[in-house]
Amino acid sequence: MRMRCAWATLALVAAPLAHAADGERAEAGRKLYIGACQRCHGIALASNGIGLDLRTFPQHDKERFVRSVMNGVRAMPAWGDTLKSEQIDLIWAYIGSVNGWPE
Repeated sequence: MRMRCAWATLALVAAPLAHAADGERAEAGRKLYIGACQRCHGIALASNGIGLDLRTFPQHDKERFVRSVMNGVRAMPAWGDTLKSEQIDLIWAYIGSVNGWPE
């Protein structure tokens, strides 16, 4: 029984965040946001005047969000060489959680 529990634990730890619970994805996205986005987009998405206030970003426009993060837009630098698409998805999950979007 002990061995079975160890394998179950390993499987959970090894599971990609893409399949994690929404709360776990949002928390992982929050950590990425703090390191990559918060400086310009503000604490909890509330802009400090430098970047776009992400509380106003339209829920239906994820494609534009991904494109902007990957390639940059106006004063925003491109993050495509720094962030993987899975990480951008986690940041999107965090933005959705702050904005109260349904999962």
